[in-house]
Amino acid sequence: MKQAWLERLLARKKDLRGSLLFFAGVLGVFLLIAGGSFFGGEKQEEAGAQQLPADERSRQYVEQLEATLTELIGSIEGAGRTRVAVTLDAGAETVYALDENDGGENGQRQLSHILVDTGQGQEGLVEMTWEPVIRGIAVVCEGADDITVNAQITQAVSVLTGVSTNRISIAKMS
Repeated sequence: MKQAWLERLLARKKDLRGSLLFFAGVLGVFLLIAGGSFFGGEKQEEAGAQQLPADERSRQYVEQLEATLTELIGSIEGAGRTRVAVTLDAGAETVYALDENDGGENGQRQLSHILVDTGQGQEGLVEMTWEPVIRGIAVVCEGADDITVNAQITQAVSVLTGVSTNRISIAKMS
């Protein structure tokens, strides 16, 4: 009796093996894009982000996203050689904390930045950092003329970046 139950369970697991491998692959790509922020990398990135100018952070963001998408799309069956271009609507933006002082008798408010001592001088206290906003993504690959490959690429890029499908363009590489 126990042996028959075990055999049925193992038979079900064989059917699910392909689905589990696919899920593990998607999860791996997601973690690659997340850049390790789930495992304590967030504090290091945040500290580094404060030291770089916003345009430099935006450039690095685009380069990293393009490299990740190129690798991901190249691994889709039938896609072949791939190139990806990402354009931004707005770059990274840093919002600094402000201190509001009441003007007293004359009723004027004064706003000033809160400064913190970093050991190398004083810098403004970062309240929040807005990530760049993606305008569109262009993908050029050898397999773009296959409608199935085209749909898989569009879906993968949309899911991983949050960009709507009408802002993703896919063309055949010459």
